[in-house]
Amino acid sequence: MKRSVFLTSVLICFLQFSFFAQTNKKSIPPSDAASGYTYDFDKTNELVLERISNPNASNADVKPIVNETSFPKLNSGATIDADYKKKVADWIEKHPDLIISTFKNRKEIVHTF
Repeated sequence: MKRSVFLTSVLICFLQFSFFAQTNKKSIPPSDAASGYTYDFDKTNELVLERISNPNASNADVKPIVNETSFPKLNSGATIDADYKKKVADWIEKHPDLIISTFKNRKEIVHTF
């Protein structure tokens, strides 16, 4: 009799701890669920073009993007025309990781999804 009471109480304790351990687990999203960061292309393009035309302290956070070796350079004395804007836009589209890492602290540009 004592043995069956003991085994029953051990079983109940085991089930309680097992249930408690399952409820405290963090839920892991499925691997096919979309998660990550995205950025506002228009604001980024505007900031980059502003940095090229008028570099100052307010747009200093754009400097790593403009100083990237693959970034399209504007020839000295040349103006920003539609062709150059297209080159910059294409470059921005091809380098989202650099854009996101550069603007990760600017919540108006980088967003989670």
